[in-house]
Amino acid sequence: MKTGPRLVIVMVFALCAGGCVRRDGRNSDCRWPGETSHHPVSARHLSEDAEFAEDLAIRYADVHFGRRTPNAGPNYGPERDRCMERLFEEIGKEHGVPVEQVSGSLGRNRAYIDMAEVLPFALLYVLAAIVCARMIWHRYAPAEDGWAPGITMALFVSLAFAAGSTLLGEMWNWIVETHRIGNNHISYRAGRLFFAKHRLELFAAALMIFWLAAINAARRVRLEHFDGR
Repeated sequence: MKTGPRLVIVMVFALCAGGCVRRDGRNSDCRWPGETSHHPVSARHLSEDAEFAEDLAIRYADVHFGRRTPNAGPNYGPERDRCMERLFEEIGKEHGVPVEQVSGSLGRNRAYIDMAEVLPFALLYVLAAIVCARMIWHRYAPAEDGWAPGITMALFVSLAFAAGSTLLGEMWNWIVETHRIGNNHISYRAGRLFFAKHRLELFAAALMIFWLAAINAARRVRLEHFDGR
């Protein structure tokens, strides 16, 4: 199987593996719909319930206290939080756990979600870095121009690539997350996104990946030059 189809398969699998926020029972009335089937009270399931309750609270506040409603104003945040507290209490009763355990699970156990959202973009970035690095060394062949032009161009492009990918990655993360939760109003939840929490680390990683690709491409060009003699 070629690299292209493999990459598509990995990306689709990763996006699906992240899972979506529960869809059934959505409402804007601050009402916990309960569950139609029994689930074990695992940390992951509790986090999923808390996340769903948070989304219901945001939907409730948007509809009844948002900017385009007659009740718009300073009540939005407090009403959203009060609704969320009520829903957390319902979840606690349903699963027989303290409400503090429910609220404390919100935003936790996101490792598999973050991996599923970030992995496809990371694979695309690696592929783009490899292609670009090869283009640089073929354009500024060391055998003709020496090493300085290629190294200078690779340095410049690597900085542009790292900065651009950090910005684009955060946009990607935002779009995928809104699709996952099924709500275009991501609100303060954007602060939980992997790219938002690790901008500096991701910039450094992108820079390192590009330079590894550039070094590998330079080695290939050098070997091709010696083989051509």
